[in-house]
Order: sequence, then C-alpha cells, then structure tokens
Amino acid sequence: MEELKRRIEEQSRKAGLDELTAEERALRRPQPPGVEWWDQQFLPGQDSYDAVRSLSVEKGKGKDTGSVLIEGEGSPVDIYIQHPIPIPAPSDKIKIEPRGVMLTKKEMKKMRRMRRRAEQEDKRDRIKMGLQAPDPPKVKLSNLMRVLTSEAIADPTKVEARVRREVAARKEQHEQNNLERKLTDEERKAKLEEQKQKDLSKGLFTLVFKIKHLASPSHKFKVRKNALQLGLTGMTLFGKDFALVFVEGGQKAIKSYRHLMMNRIDWQDPGRPKASDGIDNLSDIGTPATQSSNTLSMNEQDELLNNINWPENFCRILFEGPIRERRFESGFQARKCETDYDAKQALESKRASYWDLAKRDEKANEDEYIL
Repeated sequence: MEELKRRIEEQSRKAGLDELTAEERALRRPQPPGVEWWDQQFLPGQDSYDAVRSLSVEKGKGKDTGSVLIEGEGSPVDIYIQHPIPIPAPSDKIKIEPRGVMLTKKEMKKMRRMRRRAEQEDKRDRIKMGLQAPDPPKVKLSNLMRVLTSEAIADPTKVEARVRREVAARKEQHEQNNLERKLTDEERKAKLEEQKQKDLSKGLFTLVFKIKHLASPSHKFKVRKNALQLGLTGMTLFGKDFALVFVEGGQKAIKSYRHLMMNRIDWQDPGRPKASDGIDNLSDIGTPATQSSNTLSMNEQDELLNNINWPENFCRILFEGPIRERRFESGFQARKCETDYDAKQALESKRASYWDLAKRDEKANEDEYIL
C-alpha cells in the first residue's frame, strides 16, 4: 500500500500537480444524495431508493403503496408527451457554399475565348441592326499610315497631332475609370470588416501555443500585432518556465495566425532590439498599467536576451479546435504569472486545464532528456 502511495505521489510530481494550494486540497466532492432531485417527485417523503423495493413487494401483496407516485392521482406521469424545443446545433451556422467546377489552365483559356467571341458577335449584331453606334477607329502612331492613308499623306503633322490627342484622351479615360472603381479608405475598411464577419459566421476556432522563451521584443510585437490585425482575441500568459498564447477567431484568421507562429517567425533568432520596440515593457502588449514599472533598460535587455539559450527555443500547438462562443470578449491581453495558482486564476476554471497540459508537456520533455 505504501509503495502504491509513493508511486502516485511520484506521478503527480512529474505531472506538475504537486503545487496545489491548501484551499484546493481542502475541496472534496460531496457524497451523492439518497434520492436524486429528478426522482424526488416520485418518492415524496422518502430519503433513499431502498424504500422502492419494499413498496413494490407490498403492492404485489395487494397493499396500498401511496408513497410511490408512479401512476394514479397525484402522479407527475400523465398521458401528455413533452416535446422539447429543438436547439440548433453549432454546425448549422456553418453554411458551406457549393464550389464550382475546377478547370485547368487550358480549359480556362478556352472558356475565355468562347465568352469573348460570343460578346463580339452580339456587339456586331447590334451594330448591324442600328441599336448601337460603331466604335471610332482606334488610331495609334503604329497604325497611322495604314488607317488614315490619304489624310496622313496630305498633312502628316496635323494627323500625328490629332492621333496623339486621341491617345492621351484614351489614357486619361482609362485612368479615370480606374479611379472611379477604386475604393475609399472607409469602403476598404468596411470590406475588410465584412470579410471578417463572413469568416466568423462559419464558426469560431481557438488555438493554444506553448513557447519556451517569449522574451524578444520582436517576437512579442509580432504575436500581438498580427492577432489584432486578423481580428483575433486572446491572451498571453508569461510564466517562469514558458509562455502560453491563446487566440480565438474565424477559421481563415486562425489559419493565417497558425502559419505565422509555426512558419514565419524564427523562434531561435531573437533579432536586434530597437529603441522603438518599447524594450521589454509588458504594458506594450496589453498588460495592466500596474506592471509598467518593470521596464528594462537597453543594457539589461541585451543581458537578458544573451542569457537565453535560443537554439533550444520552440513553439508548439497545445490545442486546436472549434468552440461555441468567445471566451475573450475583446482585445489581446498579456499577464505575468509568478505561480501556477496565479496562472489558473487568470485563465479561470474553463481554461485552467491548458496550463496543467503545458506543465505535463514540460515534465515529459525533461524526462526524455534524462533518459
């Protein structure tokens, strides 16, 4: 028995669960009730299920067992059928539009030729029927002598000047059309917001990253700035041994952020700190203002980065999947947690398991190095 207890304690220590507070150790699950709440209306005045068997035996002998209200007067069971209100599933929000036929490059060129030929034939027919005026000749300096043969020979200088004016007018009209089609800043922002809302309508997804060393100002800036640009919400937790990054958003935004964290950022290269990076000020990435006094000088920042073994730095995905609703309402926050209890308090009960998962992952890696 003692050997079994010792083995359980050893496994708990390896899993990082030995840092439980006294309050957490004091929590005990209550004993199950004698009669569940959904059965109390059938067993009025009874405090256990043992009475059901004895009452059934009495009923078999012809005795009145009014204490069990399975049927008869006063029983909650009646002839009516309850139809619960149907609750739409989360997948019902995801509207998958049917995709068109995927064509090869050769087929796309052929379709374009056929479409343009049909448009030209339709335009030619309208001109023949007098429904549309014919286009003026498109004279350029290269075909000047071929189109305006007699006029070009009679007065070439005048014809060349007229052709140059026509070319300039066509170019100006082309640029004017482009400017009219160009979106304004407000329209461009509205279009991006519409795309984000369309992405969110397909469902919410979450990503949890574990980073060994998140001390470089360049890395912190990229983690926060890209999350805000993609419309993601989340939090960064700075622990003693590692950092956790939580993000939530649409499928397309999550995919872009995943590519950023796993491919674009070189986690083994801290980069050179700049004066404009705010040094290692956690308030720049969303920390409360009370932590702004932790700002480091340039020399202290350089010393901190030099003491880190960057070739061992890594970024891994702890969890990826869909969620029902946002757990971070807005913005991208950052918290510095000295203990496991502070980290779990910041994550609340619904996300505290991610911290235990990261701790177990850390212990497993240490065991691999020992072996």
